Amino acid sequence: MKDRSLEHIEFLNDEIADVEAQLAAGEIDADTAADLKAKYVRELTRAMEDRGSDGADPTSDNPVSRLSTRALLGIGVVGLSVLLIAVFAVGSLRDGGTTGAEGVVGDVLTEGGRDLSEVTNEEMEAVIAENPEVVPMRLALARRYFEEGDFDKALDHYFEVLDREQHPEALANVGWMTYLSGHPDIAVGYVEAALERDPTYLTARWFAGNIYVSLGRSDDAIVMLSSVIEAVETPDEIRDRAVELIEEVSGQ
Repeated sequence: MKDRSLEHIEFLNDEIADVEAQLAAGEIDADTAADLKAKYVRELTRAMEDRGSDGADPTSDNPVSRLSTRALLGIGVVGLSVLLIAVFAVGSLRDGGTTGAEGVVGDVLTEGGRDLSEVTNEEMEAVIAENPEVVPMRLALARRYFEEGDFDKALDHYFEVLDREQHPEALANVGWMTYLSGHPDIAVGYVEAALERDPTYLTARWFAGNIYVSLGRSDDAIVMLSSVIEAVETPDEIRDRAVELIEEVSGQ
């Protein structure tokens, strides 16, 4: 008898496919399709995490295990991506990007000379609960969860951000988590939307390059990864990996 977690994951994959079919047939509009796919992707990510924590065999030959393997391999890329995220996050903190609306968050968190790095996730959650409209603080917390690999909580906050504004970081990181859940065809839309809003966003270019490789879009991958290599702020580890990816797709 098939286990219930596998059935649920297959159900969610089917639902995503149905949404795409309805969109292609003109039965629903693009905004409705995007909302539905975001909902199912969020549930799928949770289901994948739950199944992984239950000790699913990553070597078995079934769709869920293959997706789990993709996620495990992706952890290394996430780790590299954190280096890029840090390049922008440090500047944001230094420029007061986490102070929020009318300085309310900054007033609460910097009381007594504290900086954001000393504030716990729980404290940030409490401040956000009282000030849900403060996007910079929510982004900072979502980024923490993303860097820690707690994608369930990261998705919750990033989707809250996207309900308020199409922020490039939220779009890019939701796209990457969607890719790790096994849906590069959906993920690419999020990352490309991030680049439409900020073509200079280096992390989004890195994500896009990796996703293009997965989709077999070799020419697009080479263009995007080359831009990562050429950027002066790219950490050496990411530049080396980008070179390796270009060599891989060039040899196909």
